[in-house]
Amino acid sequence: MTGLGAAVTLRADTPATEALLPRLRRAWSWCLDPAPDAIDAGEVEVFDGADDEEAMMQRLTQRVTQALLTARAGQLFLFHAAALCHPTTGATVVAIAPSGTGKTTLAAAMGRRYGYLTDETAGILDDGRIVAYPKPLSLRQSAPAKVETSPDDLGLVRPAVAARLAAVVLLRREPDTRPVPDVLELPLLDGIAEMAPESSSLYVMQNPLRRLRDLLAPVEPVLQVTYADVSQLDGLVAELVGRP
Repeated sequence: MTGLGAAVTLRADTPATEALLPRLRRAWSWCLDPAPDAIDAGEVEVFDGADDEEAMMQRLTQRVTQALLTARAGQLFLFHAAALCHPTTGATVVAIAPSGTGKTTLAAAMGRRYGYLTDETAGILDDGRIVAYPKPLSLRQSAPAKVETSPDDLGLVRPAVAARLAAVVLLRREPDTRPVPDVLELPLLDGIAEMAPESSSLYVMQNPLRRLRDLLAPVEPVLQVTYADVSQLDGLVAELVGRP
C-alpha cells in the first residue's frame, strides 16, 4: 500500500487473510502502485485475529496509516485533514478537523467534482506541493459498522495534475439549523495555534513554526469554518480553489 510518498508491504499468512485480498485490492485501488522513489515504510500484517471482516479492514487501514506517518514524520507537514484539488489547476483546499467532524463526508461529497487526495492525512511539502494519500473512505452504511470503500466505488475524481496548497480551512461541525456556515479569518499565528494539535509531525520537524509560517503566508488567512451540513461548504470550496 502506498501513500504520502511511502510504501507499506502487507504480510498475508493465513487463509482468512488470503480470502480478504481481493477486497483489499478493490478498496485500496488508488494506493497499489508505488513511485520508484517511495520510502520504505516497513511491513504490516493483515490478519490480527479479529473475527469480523469489517473490523479487520478498519484495523488494517489504521496500521497502514500509522506506518506511513511514522515513515514521513519530520519530512512532511502531516495534518489530520481532507484534501481536494481543482481537477485542472491543482489548487487544493486542505480541510483540517479532528476525527468524526466531517473530513470523510466532505471528501465523499465533493470528491465527485474535485480531485480526491485524502480523507485522513494531508501531506504537504515546504513549497506547498501536496503528497496524496487516497486511502479507502470509511463510510457508515449501517450502524454501528463502517465500511472501507474504494474511491472508485464512490465515483471520485482521480487527480490528473500536480496538487498544490491554495487554502487551509479548520472545520467545526455543529449540527444545528444555521442556514450558512460561519467563516472566521484567523490571524496567521492564531491559525498556526489551531492547526498544531491536528498535526502528526510538527514535534519532530526542525524549525516547525517558522516553516509552517512560510508555508501558510502565501495562502493566508486560515479560515475557521463552523457548519451544520457538508452541502453548505460547496460555495466556500468553489470560492477558495475555483469551481470545476
